Amino acid sequence: MKKIFTKGSGFLWLIGLMFSVSTFAQQTRKITGQILDAETNQGVIGASISANDGKKTIGTVSDEKGNFSLILPEKTQQINVSSVGYKSQTIALNGQTQLTISLQSGEVLNEVVVTALGLERQSKNLGYAVQQIDAKEVSRVKSTNFLDNLAGRVAGVTITGGSTGVGSTTRISIRGESSFTNANPLFVVDGIPINNNTIVNNVNDDANGFMEVDFGNGGMEVNPDDIESVTVLKGPSAAALYGTRASNGVLIIKTKSGAKSKGLGVSFNTSNYLETPFQLPVFQNSYGLGNSGQYAYKDGLGGGINDNITYSFGPKLNTGLSIPQYDSPVTLPNGQTVRAGDVAIHGGLPITPTPFVAYPNNLKDFYGTGRTSINNLAISAGNEKGNFRLSMTDLNSQSYIPGVDLKRRTVSTALNFMPISKLKITSNISYINSGSSNRPATKYGSENINYALVGWFGRSNNIEPLKDYWQPGLENVQQFSYNYTFFDNPYFTLYENRNAFNRDRVFGNLSARYEFTPELSLSVRTGMDYQNEDRTFRRAYSSNRFKTGAYAEQNVFYREINSDFLLNYTKNLGNLSVDVSAGGNRMDQRVANEQVQTLSLAQPGVYALSNAASPLEYFQAAGTKRINSLYGIAKFGFKDFLFVDITGRNDWSSALATATSSANTSFFYPSVSAGLVVSNLVKLPTAISFLKLRASYAQVGNDTNPFQTIGTFVARTPVGGLPTFTDQNQISNANLKPESISSTEFGADVRFLNDKIKLDVTYFNALNKNQIISLPIAVSSGYGQQSINGGAVRSKGVEVVLDLTPIRTNVFSWRSTFNFSTYQNIVEKLPIPGQTITLAYNRIYDNVNQTVWYQVKEGGRMGDMYGTGYLKNDKGEFIIGKDGRYIVDNNLRKLGNYTPDFMVGFNNTLSYKNFQMSFLFDWRQGGKVVSRTLALAAVGGQLIETEDRPEAGIIAKGVVNTGTAENPNYQPNTTAVSAETYYRMYYDRNHEENNTYDASYLKLREVLIGYELPKGWFKNRIESINVSLIGRNLYAFSKIPHFDPEQFGFQGQKLMSGVEDMSYPTTRSFGVKLGITF
Repeated sequence: MKKIFTKGSGFLWLIGLMFSVSTFAQQTRKITGQILDAETNQGVIGASISANDGKKTIGTVSDEKGNFSLILPEKTQQINVSSVGYKSQTIALNGQTQLTISLQSGEVLNEVVVTALGLERQSKNLGYAVQQIDAKEVSRVKSTNFLDNLAGRVAGVTITGGSTGVGSTTRISIRGESSFTNANPLFVVDGIPINNNTIVNNVNDDANGFMEVDFGNGGMEVNPDDIESVTVLKGPSAAALYGTRASNGVLIIKTKSGAKSKGLGVSFNTSNYLETPFQLPVFQNSYGLGNSGQYAYKDGLGGGINDNITYSFGPKLNTGLSIPQYDSPVTLPNGQTVRAGDVAIHGGLPITPTPFVAYPNNLKDFYGTGRTSINNLAISAGNEKGNFRLSMTDLNSQSYIPGVDLKRRTVSTALNFMPISKLKITSNISYINSGSSNRPATKYGSENINYALVGWFGRSNNIEPLKDYWQPGLENVQQFSYNYTFFDNPYFTLYENRNAFNRDRVFGNLSARYEFTPELSLSVRTGMDYQNEDRTFRRAYSSNRFKTGAYAEQNVFYREINSDFLLNYTKNLGNLSVDVSAGGNRMDQRVANEQVQTLSLAQPGVYALSNAASPLEYFQAAGTKRINSLYGIAKFGFKDFLFVDITGRNDWSSALATATSSANTSFFYPSVSAGLVVSNLVKLPTAISFLKLRASYAQVGNDTNPFQTIGTFVARTPVGGLPTFTDQNQISNANLKPESISSTEFGADVRFLNDKIKLDVTYFNALNKNQIISLPIAVSSGYGQQSINGGAVRSKGVEVVLDLTPIRTNVFSWRSTFNFSTYQNIVEKLPIPGQTITLAYNRIYDNVNQTVWYQVKEGGRMGDMYGTGYLKNDKGEFIIGKDGRYIVDNNLRKLGNYTPDFMVGFNNTLSYKNFQMSFLFDWRQGGKVVSRTLALAAVGGQLIETEDRPEAGIIAKGVVNTGTAENPNYQPNTTAVSAETYYRMYYDRNHEENNTYDASYLKLREVLIGYELPKGWFKNRIESINVSLIGRNLYAFSKIPHFDPEQFGFQGQKLMSGVEDMSYPTTRSFGVKLGITF
């Protein structure tokens, strides 16, 4: 590799110098060579080459071309060569110093995966299901949230993208949801857990105050350029060693480290995208603003004809009609012309009518083209004593939503060093600074621009005049808008009512491993995830919710420290191998969230708490938690065909302690798993190259948040300068115990035709009992609810992974991977038999009639949604009143379940000489989603579904009861109602049933077409240059019109699947990727 040294990288040279000093007490010789793939004759990257001189092991890895060099004692007779996906070889040196070694495919024999506690294991030894994704898959077509790159790649994993554009939360669940309170898997980076929570600002349910703002999930800040592999531990058997934190599965992320090289290895890659809205609603363009065919603007407050409401049931468009509109001209006495919406300026002077025409592209014209640039520079070096890697990444994204952005800078270091032969010190640290000048609000309300633009904007409105969003001479005082009753100018919202944040985060670890003997070692490690985030919320004068402005500051703090040790002993006893480990962990976590706000400003345009015109309001919450743990692992192997693992872990959680007792703080979780490699036990047909059967049983748990077992007080707004506190709304329960999950898993791994066909099948059955659930209690208690133990949810399902390599030659290869999964999470028991429990809800403002209820019943499923609709008979036909209208039925009925029936991922990678191509399809079949956007935009007369407006009216499809309630006689309805009445009735937001849709979709998630420039062009100065065309979310097939069905909503601090709530369009991305390695 070419040596690169600059003044700016001088300190890297000094670090590299630390590794360059070594002494030898004996004669040595240098062995060089190249490791090749026996089928393609191309270099194998990262192959391990080692030798043992009787005292210690000396080793290295092959570089990007498969080349290696190794200095060995003169008496060394042989070397060992291994690599993931190939059969290991022992090569006799016979005096040779230059070697060319070809490795045969044999992936299953040496496939190494990262398991619990960061232990690396051969996959054939495991008795449970894991799935690992390598660095190329994660970073091939990057997203601003790395979790997006997992969609469609792992069986049983559901990835749901955010609804507020760049920087929004991506939700992940593994094997569905089995807990009433928590479905988040644990994230572990280099052995240290990190935070993946989404923390929303303090909000109001009603139409006043700040609305929900999504600032993203913690896991989005993991840098894909630093990832070596992602391993998904799907079930309790795989994750049991993480105890109470393992109930929802684990994502184990291993980051990259340096490698031995002749000098500094330098790589640079850049990805640059253009982003546009993936799908916009299809509008009708035949009718403009108004009701009953009438409209005329005067002041946007009701002074004109229907100008205080914004239904699009007004006059027909494009007929030559001229009407006063919000952007029509008004001439002042001095001859100056202003807009009709400049009400504070013209004071009600006559408005000159303008043509009443359609603006079919008003939403498209509002949204721009987003731009995202992700640049990474990595520097590495190493020798026999150690290695290091430094990575710097800059992400800059300007959203297609005006005024919305995301910036993130990441610096990561990895250091491996052996100061003495038996001691290895490792450190991995990442620092991330991220921020945004504005994050858009979500949910239904005036702070969400889609509330106006999609729901109520009107097809006759021209978007262009709104760009000048202040009324002349009243800057910072009075906005210019098309309606002053309910809505804000969307440009005003995005450029003046900003939700900004700046987040500093550090996570990483320092570890040491000492090898007392080749069989006995001790590892110790400590690590931390630290996050401090400052947020500001500013609201300008004349905002719909804040007539005299508002301002808030929020601080979110998170710190978790984990320290652990692991003592390991291995021994081979003839045909029996024994590997025994014992260790412990201490976790200390502190979380704090504080928001201070004023809902009125003394001076416009001054955003500071010192400018408050109303008393400051305080909202504070904080908690600490500690878990102490001891665990043990015993792994046995017999004749390389039978492998058995036994684990046990005991946790002591402070969250379950009371003021006087710690009786419920301790809980023990065991697991046992076995793998039987049948192909190593008996002779199988030649076509079967490998067959393993596996089975496992495990118990894990799930504790709770602090202050569930002991009472506490909540800080409130001071009165007269004195602090005030109120008791929390939830009464404590001193008898609370952790949830307990028992899981059984069976699986088979079979491979055919020398691993060209690989099939992995898993069946799982888990019972989550002693569920922790918060239930309402009598108001006479002085509290609103209490957490108790009760209820059980059974999760069962099947996962299939099929890996095919149809073609693999020296010039062409093709690999396909299918992931299939189906599961159900069934409620078997509740605290009180026959009861119905509401776990959560999603509603418009605080209106009970506009609510989707998430309820559980015995025999039901997690994810069941309930709402209201219209009356139906036993045949499912709508019952129509004699006036031709639907009859309201306010009894809750099941709307459906948001869990898909099954999921399929189809990933392909093809290469021909220097060309590469990859594409990924993601298919989800089944599940339901309730659309607020479709409901409101249809009620408002905006959508194409409402364009048909016959003068004779519309006859609602259904039947009329001409008999009695006791003896009904149903006849087809023949009474028409006006088109306006029909659409506003059918799509009424008070009744969710008609706004519930099939959430199935098939997406082309990503595509890459790349070319590697011939290496001969660079005369050994550059290792490689790759240029690729890349795309994300290029195509989707869905039965749902107008929006992407992959959505979730917010309700306060909760993420709600199954509801699309005035969401922003997801993005379609096109771009170019360039990678250079020196």
